[in-house]
Amino acid sequence: MNENIKIANAIVHYVGNRVAEEGIKTSSHSLYIDDAMENMLKYYFLSPFKLEALCNFYHEAELKMNEVYSHVSAIFDDNNTLVEKSIDIAGCLYEHSNHPKINGGDFFVVLFKNCEVDHKLVDAIGLFKAENKERFLKVKHEKDDVSVDFDMGVNVQKLDKGCLIFNIEKEHGYVVAVVDRTKRGAEAKYWIDDFLHVVPRNDGSVSYTHLRAHETGR
Repeated sequence: MNENIKIANAIVHYVGNRVAEEGIKTSSHSLYIDDAMENMLKYYFLSPFKLEALCNFYHEAELKMNEVYSHVSAIFDDNNTLVEKSIDIAGCLYEHSNHPKINGGDFFVVLFKNCEVDHKLVDAIGLFKAENKERFLKVKHEKDDVSVDFDMGVNVQKLDKGCLIFNIEKEHGYVVAVVDRTKRGAEAKYWIDDFLHVVPRNDGSVSYTHLRAHETGR
């Protein structure tokens, strides 16, 4: 699945709950991603998106005043700004994490290459937040023994919150796909309504958009 879509750059920060004054912990360097890690991350990031219902960034006064739209546009214009702008986007998320039930979590900003949209190859920027961690067992096979330990980690089958922004139709607020597994209570609306501030596309032209690998002949 999505074999030829490439992760060109990625970074992760921690964004806490603003009400609890948990703050932000930022990274200064992109992630090192080998082939095995790339395949796992692509599955984790991309598989939840169905792309039946798409959105556009929006602002009541002027589109460029939508902060996420503005920062994402800067990354599309110059991919080298991803680290800098990812910190700005994390700051925006923190400002909107102001409900006591919002969980802090690891916040990924990812640049994808080779996404096919309407038969065109475009870049995409992904914003993903992992709010829930689970215990998992680690079985260690040593020379004369087998032992069991446990650790906490993110379940790659369960993306909590995600957003894919395709670099197309910039003047209309880009083509945006959103995932939010929370969808409950007042604490859920902050991701879609407050942070991203997107609205459903109203032109009906949603069926042409496909997230798939571009065949490179490998």
